[in-house]
Amino acid sequence: MELHVSNEGGSSMERVVYTSHAKLRLRVRGIDGSEVDRILRSPQKLYFDTVTGALVAVGSRALVEGHWLVVAYTVEGDVIKVVTVIDVSSVSNLIRRRLERGRWVEVG
Repeated sequence: MELHVSNEGGSSMERVVYTSHAKLRLRVRGIDGSEVDRILRSPQKLYFDTVTGALVAVGSRALVEGHWLVVAYTVEGDVIKVVTVIDVSSVSNLIRRRLERGRWVEVG
């Protein structure tokens, strides 16, 4: 699975690839790639995971009211590699715990 995401300027495209684990998570959790694409382009919150070195984009789901997607990914050149995608109904406790423990650092 591969998508192309335009950056905020809209002029260039970054290629989005999914690990086999991320593809499985999308399939099992019934998450459409367009939702992941939207959150990668415009996350409501962005964190750095100090344990894995991944970036973590968080955004509300457009297709499931009251749910959030947590998208862990890495950037390698012009390639965004989605590592995993999590659907949660309450994101605030997850974020609070990760910040308190120093696992995540807010970057945006």
